[in-house]
Amino acid sequence: MIETLPESIRALYPFKPNWVKSGNYRLHYVDEGPRRPDAVVLPHGNPTWGFLYRNIVPPLVAAGHRVIVPDHLGSGRSDHAIHEGEYAIAHHAARLRQILETAGVERAVFFLQDWGGPISFGACLAKPGLLAGMVLGNTFWGAASDFHRRVYPWRGLHAPIAGPLLFGRRRVFIDGAKLGMPKSSHEGAVWAGFRLPFDITPGPGATLAWPRAISLGPGHPTQPLADAIWAAMPQMDVPTRFVWGASDPVFPWEEQGLAMQARLPRAREHAPTIVKEARHFVQEWAPRQCADALLAVAEEAFSRKVSHGR
Repeated sequence: MIETLPESIRALYPFKPNWVKSGNYRLHYVDEGPRRPDAVVLPHGNPTWGFLYRNIVPPLVAAGHRVIVPDHLGSGRSDHAIHEGEYAIAHHAARLRQILETAGVERAVFFLQDWGGPISFGACLAKPGLLAGMVLGNTFWGAASDFHRRVYPWRGLHAPIAGPLLFGRRRVFIDGAKLGMPKSSHEGAVWAGFRLPFDITPGPGATLAWPRAISLGPGHPTQPLADAIWAAMPQMDVPTRFVWGASDPVFPWEEQGLAMQARLPRAREHAPTIVKEARHFVQEWAPRQCADALLAVAEEAFSRKVSHGR
């Protein structure tokens, strides 16, 4: 747990910390804007933390929305777990739901990127009515992409001994994240912000468990959740937008994006925002486009009467 941020990082991420107890752990989340039961929720994925949304929170709050940014267990300012099993995706989803319930959130518009997608989908499956809208960006539903099936060393991550030995070192994933970010994110206080949890807290945290949780097929522990999300998508009749990095080799638009666009009921109401130069962390490449999509979805989701079973 990181109680206090260094001044240079706090200048970029000046939001008041909030904490919730989950089992033996304390989880951190940002809660900005008016305390309403409707909120915009910005979950991060691997290997980042809420700092990824530092440029997206302000325009949402300025528009009058409540914004919640959680740090998952083993990430950011939250505690780290002892055993890898505590990082199971179903547990992450339950903890996200606990944060939102503690904050009194009843309906939420989610930004879904990387593991923020499956974790948020999982939380919404367990709480009908929570999902009010979504913006999807370079995410997936829990089953592996072609990238994870064919590219070494990703498959090696799943090896019970070799995986932890080769990839359990604390900085492997965060240093690799540079490949998905613009060069402006690689330096100074910005990069220090992304590196902070790894510099302060020993071990890889959630970063090793997350890629090992990507299901490669039947029999994998995450496959039932991936199947449940896929089966539920046609019933997710809520305002939907896409902001997608076109240069991402991990979750290409032509694979994950188009598949979800075809499956989600309202995904074709608006043309996707495809950011040509953006790679995996689209929030770093196109924060204004991400914020604009969230504002559009939130306006539609929260200004209308509850419908479509929401």
